[in-house]
Amino acid sequence: MARKMEEFVANSDVHTYTRGDIIRGKVLQISDQVISVDIGYKTEGILRWSELSSFRNGKVTEGEELEVLVTYIDEEEGTVYVSEKQALYERSISRLEEAYHKGFPVRGRIEAEVSGAGYHVNLSGIRAFLPGSHLGNDLPGDIEKLRGRETDFIIIELDRWEKNLVVSHKRYLEKLEEERKAKLFASLEEGQVREGVVKSIVDFGIFVDIGGFEGLVHRSEISWKDVPFPAHNYKVGQKIPVRVLGFDPEKGRISLSIKRLRPNPWEGLAQRYPVGKRVKGKVVSITEFGAFLELEPDVEGLVHISELSWGFPKDPRQVVSEGDELEVVVLGCDEKSHRISLSLKRALPDPWDAVDRHYPQGSIVRGRVTKLADFGAFVELEEGVEALLHISEMSWERVSRPEELLKDGDEVEAKVLKVDKARRKIRLSLKELREDPWHKFLEEYSLNSTVRGKIIEIKDFGAFMQITPDVEGLIHVSEISEDRIATPHEVLAVGDEVEARIIGINEEKRQVRLSMRNLAPQELYKEDQGHEMLTMREHLQGKRLS
Repeated sequence: MARKMEEFVANSDVHTYTRGDIIRGKVLQISDQVISVDIGYKTEGILRWSELSSFRNGKVTEGEELEVLVTYIDEEEGTVYVSEKQALYERSISRLEEAYHKGFPVRGRIEAEVSGAGYHVNLSGIRAFLPGSHLGNDLPGDIEKLRGRETDFIIIELDRWEKNLVVSHKRYLEKLEEERKAKLFASLEEGQVREGVVKSIVDFGIFVDIGGFEGLVHRSEISWKDVPFPAHNYKVGQKIPVRVLGFDPEKGRISLSIKRLRPNPWEGLAQRYPVGKRVKGKVVSITEFGAFLELEPDVEGLVHISELSWGFPKDPRQVVSEGDELEVVVLGCDEKSHRISLSLKRALPDPWDAVDRHYPQGSIVRGRVTKLADFGAFVELEEGVEALLHISEMSWERVSRPEELLKDGDEVEAKVLKVDKARRKIRLSLKELREDPWHKFLEEYSLNSTVRGKIIEIKDFGAFMQITPDVEGLIHVSEISEDRIATPHEVLAVGDEVEARIIGINEEKRQVRLSMRNLAPQELYKEDQGHEMLTMREHLQGKRLS
């Protein structure tokens, strides 16, 4: 009988299974307790609701085909227990283990959020955990935007028996970056020209993405000329060509250059711009100390403010404006320092070439006061021609400071005293246009003349009296009183009006000596220096006392 039963089973369509087999079946009946699955066995397989795949969320329909794993066979009852979630787990875990050990990426779908921790991910039917810190910066954190999204992950933890599976999308992005970096560095060569995209502009240069990795164009490699920084000619997102200067895969650094896409324009520049050559350029920038002219791409020269005009501008903008096309003269060229000195004024006629004709000695000229100094004033006669009006030539009267008579901007008329074309100097005089009050004094007064005036200043050695508005005389302490006095203050005070007699005249020094002791005319005497004193009358007659 038993033999016949075995033959029946062998010749029938009924399958035999062992624990751990993975088989396909169809849902026959669904109840609150279990799900009956036709697995081709003499009895249906029993699938508990807890053994459904967790991603079904408890939903299954009659007639639906499932893949299940045999978990237990009850020989006495003839019952086979199956599990869908274990079937899925076993089917996928081997592939996932291989991916885990080899670092291969796996694809999964984000299903739900784990509050405050991360997300559930479906990896071919196996639930994995994605920590929030491993989401990656290319994905949104909102579960409503993430749910159902498929993306790639790297498995960072896997325990087959504990069924612990942790994945990271952030690690996947890092792996992609490493692969791109390795591929990029393998393709780099020094001198290679690459197309790049400006990613950021910083104080020390420009970062350019040349294929998934950023290299630095140092500020010194942007242009062959000195440029202000940050470089305003470049914008984030702009596509630019760059040349590879060097790279270090271990340190992850790439040095790039923009300027080396073109030959160095400063090489051979001294031959192209010899001293004295006239060249043309365009004003590209103006500073307080001069103007920069572009002579050719990446080559700029400086016209210092002192070389902008034969005049004396205080601001370069008084002479030139940005965009002006100018003809200039080369003063110097330093290829090593990348500097060219230029002159605008030397390309123009020098006004000093004609000063001896325009301002001959003795001529009367007009000009504008441009600067005051302790020793005098500078007067501009025309653009580029300044003359000195010394303080001693401002007035026949004593002048302590030029500000007493003049101020900046005053228009003055003066007489040319001297012209030194070679040394570019002209001396002027204001007082020469007025009658010399000393001559007038000599016409009105002579030795022994009695004069009356006010004491204007007192010193230990004597007192000064104002004889005329332009001439003063000294009364020595010994000539103030018949009595012996130690200081003039014993007898005199500033403002006192006194009478005195002229006892000495020094024409060379324009000095007058007075006496209050004896107002009666006295016999003439010689000065200490041995010069004979002259009466006014004898002076005018040209005679000398014996």
